[in-house]
Order: sequence, then C-alpha cells, then structure tokens
Amino acid sequence: MGIFAVGAWCIRQAWAAAPCMVAAAAVLGLLVAAVPSLQVVLMAQFVGALTGADSFDDVAAPFAGLVLLIAFTGPVEAIAGTMQWRVVDLIGLHSKREVADTLATLPPTVLADPVAAADIEAGNKAAEEELSFLYPFVLSLLRDILSVVGVFLTLATMSPLAAVFVLISLLPMLFASQRISRISSRMWDDVGKLYWRSRYLHQHLVTTASSIELTSLGANGQISSKVTGTVGQITARKSQTYLPMLSWRLLAGAATSLLLAGALAALVVGVHYGPAAAGGVYGVMAAMGAVGSLGANLGNIVEGSAPYERYETLLGMRREARDPSLARDAHSLVVSGISHTYEGQDAASLVGLDLRIDKGRIVALVGVNGAGKTTAVNSIVGTLDPQFGEISIDGRTRADMPFQEWVGHFGTLTQEFGRYELTVRESLQLGTPRRDVSDEEMWTALEAANAAHMVRGFENGLDQQLGSQWDGGVGLSGGQWQRISLARIHLRAAPIWILDEPTSAIDAEAEQDIFRELQRSKAGRITIVVSHRAWTLRGMDEILVVDQGRVIERGRYDELLGRGGRFTEIFAEQAA
Repeated sequence: MGIFAVGAWCIRQAWAAAPCMVAAAAVLGLLVAAVPSLQVVLMAQFVGALTGADSFDDVAAPFAGLVLLIAFTGPVEAIAGTMQWRVVDLIGLHSKREVADTLATLPPTVLADPVAAADIEAGNKAAEEELSFLYPFVLSLLRDILSVVGVFLTLATMSPLAAVFVLISLLPMLFASQRISRISSRMWDDVGKLYWRSRYLHQHLVTTASSIELTSLGANGQISSKVTGTVGQITARKSQTYLPMLSWRLLAGAATSLLLAGALAALVVGVHYGPAAAGGVYGVMAAMGAVGSLGANLGNIVEGSAPYERYETLLGMRREARDPSLARDAHSLVVSGISHTYEGQDAASLVGLDLRIDKGRIVALVGVNGAGKTTAVNSIVGTLDPQFGEISIDGRTRADMPFQEWVGHFGTLTQEFGRYELTVRESLQLGTPRRDVSDEEMWTALEAANAAHMVRGFENGLDQQLGSQWDGGVGLSGGQWQRISLARIHLRAAPIWILDEPTSAIDAEAEQDIFRELQRSKAGRITIVVSHRAWTLRGMDEILVVDQGRVIERGRYDELLGRGGRFTEIFAEQAA
C-alpha cells in the first residue's frame, strides 16, 4: 500500500507543478515502453527474412526498422529525462514549502516535545533530500510495467505459456518489496531521533554566537566528535538493513530468473524453433531487462516509502493556519492556581501561582535561578501548557481562543532573544503582522529601546544588513542585539508585555533610560518584568518573590525590603 501511496503522491505533485511536462513525459514514456514489443516483432521479421534472403534488399526493410528503432530510443529517453529532472526540482520546491507552512502553524509546545522534534527532523529531511527524487523512479516503474505488459501481449501470440511465465515473474519482486518496506520503516523509526540530534549539534558549529563560544573554549572538536558519533550511529543502524534487504533482492532475483527461464523453454518448444522463436527469445530477453529494471525501480520506491511516511506524519501535525493577529487592547490578566512539574523531575517547578494584573500596572517576578519564573512566563505566554490552573485575558481563557489569537496579546522578550540576521527593517517588522509600518514608527521604536543612535550610525540605516557573515553585514554585541529585540517589542505594541531580563546585556546608563521609558508608557498596557537588578524594581506596582516554585512574598519594593524576608536576602547587597 505504501508503494501505491508514494507513486500516487509523486504523480499528483508532478501534475500540480508542471502538467504540460508531465503529459509530454507520459507520451514519450509510452513510446519508450513500446520499444521492447516492437523489437520482438521486428526481430522475428528480420530473422524470417534472413532464412530465405538472397541479397540485402530482401532484409532491408526489417533491418531499417530495427536501426530506426534503436536510433529513436536514445533521443526520446534523453528528452524525457530532462523533463523529469525539471519536474523533480518543482516537486522539491513544493514539498519544502509544505513543510515550512506546516512548521509555521505549530506552537512551541509541540516543537519542544522530543518525539515531535524527531518526527519533524525526519519529515524535513525527507522533503529536502529524498522525496522529489522518487519521481523518476515512479515514471521508470510505470514504463517498465507497460514494457512487460507489451512483451506479454506480443509473446501471447507466439506462446501463451511463455507469456504467463513472464507475467508471473513479477510476483517475487512484489513480495520482496513488501518485506524490504517493513525493514526500511523500522530503520527510520530508529534514526529519526539521531538525525534530529545530528542537525542540532551541527548547528552549533555553524552558528556565529555558539561557534565563538566553542572556539574560545577550545570545544569545537568535542562538538565535531559528537556530530561524527551521531552520524556513525545512523550509518551503523542503516547498515543493519543492508544484508536482509540484499537477501530478499537476491531471492526475488533468483525466483524471477527461474520463471523467465521457464518462459524461454516454453517459447522455444512451443514455436518449433522457427523465426518466430528467435523473435520470442529476443522478447523474453527484453522482458528480463524490463523486469530487472522494474525490480530496481520498485526497490528505490520501497525504500522511499518510509521517508514518505515520515513526511506525511509531519504534515499531519499541521494546525489550522491563521493569519497572525495582534490584539488591540487588554484590561486584565488573571492567573489562577497555575502548577507544573516537568517530565523526569520530582519537584514541581511552579505551584499554585495566583496573579492579577490590570492595565497600566507593572508587576515584577523575582527569585534566584530555577525558582520558577521562566515556567510562569512560558505558561502565561502559551509556550507551555501547565498541568493545573487557568489563565485568562479579559475573562477569556486559552481554551476560548485559537493559539494565534492568544499570542497576539503578547509582546515577549526572553533572555534568549532572537538574533535575526536580516536588515534592521526586516528584523523590526518580525514583531508585527502589519505591512504598512512607516519609517517614522520604526525610528520611534528604536528611540524607545535606546537603539536609534546605533542604527543612525550604520551606513544603510534601517536597510543595514545585520550579521557579519553576510556581504555588507555588521556584527553586533549582545547588548546591541538586545536593543533591536526590545525595539521590535515597542513596534509590536501588544497590550501585554512580558520582559524577561530585558536589559541583561545592556550597559547601566542605557538600562536606566529604557526602564524610565517603560514607566512613562505603562498606562497603555499590562507589563510583567523578570529582573535580578534591585534598582529596576523600585517603580514596580507589585513584586512577587518566587522560591522553589511558590510565591512566598508580595508587595512593593520598600515594603518587601523592610520585612527582612527572602526578598531582602536576595537583594540586600544591591540595595545597600
């Protein structure tokens, strides 16, 4: 069943991509498929003419037919092959687009799942490297089937028994293909996770930020060794399939050869060694070639059925595609009893978080690393599904709206802010679904993030390419990247802002300007800030102290500092 699904998919994609080329290739394929049958007829005529010929003129006609047939076949196959590879490119483009469109609909909760990540990697690899190349094999397989059928019909006029033997010779290949498909499918179940890990490790070697750190640590070789080790595991797992696959192919080949030998015997005996026998023998030999080619193409398609299944699995993960949305306003954010324990951990990362923030207020989450702040932030934004509790915006919960609508309420800046090596303009526009953003709005956002002076210093201003690895690109420091990210949040202008250490890489003077801007403009939104710097907390409307997943203190800065509790323990030195 997998073989037919793969074949049908290839034909559908090819027809959708280039119907005229597919139609032309089909006509040429039919002509090529008819060649073996025509060879049988012409060979029989040629041998028959030879038996009573006195001069070349007596055999000129069938001889000319054979020559023309040979001369015709090569160019037709060359033209068909060129068309096929053009269609291969178009199928590859389509499958990659389908993968990209699917990934764009997946929420981070799915992307963070290791099982889903492995399925995504396997499906993506299939789309990038394998599926489109199955199309020529499918066309060749169809051509081979037609060739065998044509030879069968031609031989049936000479020896019905020989024709039956030729037809039955297909069965061993079909049976072996099913067995090989099962072996290949089990192998892909194992190597999907390994491919995902290999790509993950390789990415660290080619990404600028991680490569710089690895170089400074002298650890590039360690990562390279891990990549090599993972690829070695993939190769070792694949090698386990070679012997059983080869065994089935050899058994099928042996059975096919015996059946075709039976066809030869039936033919020679049945046609009394006359001229027709010579043509028939040539026909059986042509059938041998067609069946052999059919088996090879069938094997390639069978091996491609497992990647095809992975590709279909990835596309099956697709969620409802919705245009990005941006909420205009939000009056209240209510968090009720949120609790979450990560898989593999005994202790809860967050226990019973309750929080209400109204428009115009700034609330801070503070605590030592691992206290549960990031879990709280991810739960609110929607990149984590907490196991208990409920979160609502203006009375509507996550269950009341699609994911895209929910995240459309937020402008989020995490500690691992994105370093998108695009132009400044393109990087800023990632924050908003709008396509009518003016330059003035961009400069306003850059001013608010204390990044305008930096961008004005670039040769191309808003159109400056970021990232030194690109032609004409400029390298940025961590603080400069963070300012661009913060400007993106300002341009987005979502009604709820969540800023996790928004100035961690920025100098103290710029940090003060940024927090003053947050306080000045807070009336138009709900703001949550995660910070480890005491002075940034002075203007907060409420501070929640999180410790071991629980909120243990609440209040304003002076109140908490005067209590001498956990807040004082954390910030006493900074507050002194």
